[in-house]
Formats: sequence, C-alpha cells, structure tokens
Amino acid sequence: MRILVAAPPKTGNMWIKCLLGSVYGLRWLKPIEQPRQSTLRHFRDWVAAGSFPDGTIYHQHYDYSPEICDIAEAIPAHLVTLVRDPYDAFVSTYHTLQQHFEEDNKKKRRMVELMGKPLDDPTIVEFLREGGYRNNLLKARDWMSCGRAVVIRYEDLHADPVAALTSACALIAPADPAAIEAAIENCTPEAMRQRSRGMEKHVREAKPGDARSKLTEAHYDAFRDAYRDLIEELGYPVR
Repeated sequence: MRILVAAPPKTGNMWIKCLLGSVYGLRWLKPIEQPRQSTLRHFRDWVAAGSFPDGTIYHQHYDYSPEICDIAEAIPAHLVTLVRDPYDAFVSTYHTLQQHFEEDNKKKRRMVELMGKPLDDPTIVEFLREGGYRNNLLKARDWMSCGRAVVIRYEDLHADPVAALTSACALIAPADPAAIEAAIENCTPEAMRQRSRGMEKHVREAKPGDARSKLTEAHYDAFRDAYRDLIEELGYPVR
C-alpha cells in the first residue's frame, strides 16, 4: 500500500499521516526521498523512476490536477486530502511563519510579508484583503470536490477521531478497529512532538475555533471580501 496526502498547509497533514501510517503500518518517506518540488512534473518523474516504494506514506501540498490523480491511481497509491476551517488554518499558517522568521527563514518559505509582524498588523489584514490566502483555499476546494481523493475534515477528527478515521479507512482498505484505536493513542500532539526536534516545533495543539480568540473584525472583513465564495464552497460559515 501507498498513500499520498495532498492538501493545503496547516490542515492536519502531519496528523493524518501519523494516523494512517500507524493504522496500515506504513513508513513515512523522508524529505530526501520525496519529489524535490511539489509540481506535477517532479511528481511524474519521481514516480517514473520507481521512487514511491510500497508500504510508505508522505504528504505534499500539490495543486489538484487530474494528471496527478491518474499517476497515483496507476501506481497504485491512495489519495487522501483534508479540509479545515479557513480561519483556523490561516491562524495556524501565521504561527508557522513566525517560527520560520525566528529561524531566518532558512527554508525559504513564501508569504514573507507576514513574518515578524503581530497578527493584527495592517500588513497582514491587507494581505488577506488582496487575496493572498486564496490559493490555499482553492487548493482545498479543488481536492475536496475532485471526487478522486478520500476527504477528511479536520474538525471531524477532533470531534470523534474513531468515527472519522474509521470512515476514512473504509474508503482506503479494511482496517482493524484495534489498529485504529492504537493509532489515535499513538498520534496525540504530545506523542508526535516527541518523534523529532522538527516535529516538536511543527506540531501545535490547535483545536477547532482557535481563530475566534485571535482574529479581529478587520480580519473577518477581509475574509468576507476576498474569500466568501470559497469559504461557502468548503462548507464553513462566513463570519
């Protein structure tokens, strides 16, 4: 078995990778083993070279394309995607960008205009209003609606992880209920942070609704102006 988790950043990629990897006994591919860039061309060449071994799982923030699905299905590999409340996902993205800022952005992450600024800085509000976060929501919408990936909502994993993971596994391959229970125990935020120093920094215990205590009315105005259509398509209320 192979699983590719294709979803926008900060939607629960590491969590579902841990959960599904534990359920099915899949090894996480190391960054050096993965395609060098998150593009269709790099994915196609990587697969053609036989670099996606059986018994592994990895995640990447690919834009949706039918070609990626065709390639994955031909290997074969299962496709999984996640959907998360856009407001919460943005706040989580903001916090991750601040970590990169503190490390001098050694990994050359984008959205540098958001780094080193408080969340309520006018620059961040303007970034939202000008559509700077739209690509992440388009990516989520496209993968969610393509009909070729198993869709998991971040909020469902929090509310009832057994039910959410059981439903996802039913669409991937039969799974032992005991393995599902064990995966949930093995993939708590605390357990994941203990896996490595990188995971310790990467994993936040962000519960649904986290944005409510952090965003201001200016942020909400910007979201309404720039992303109302996508928020509704993703199935979340516009605030």
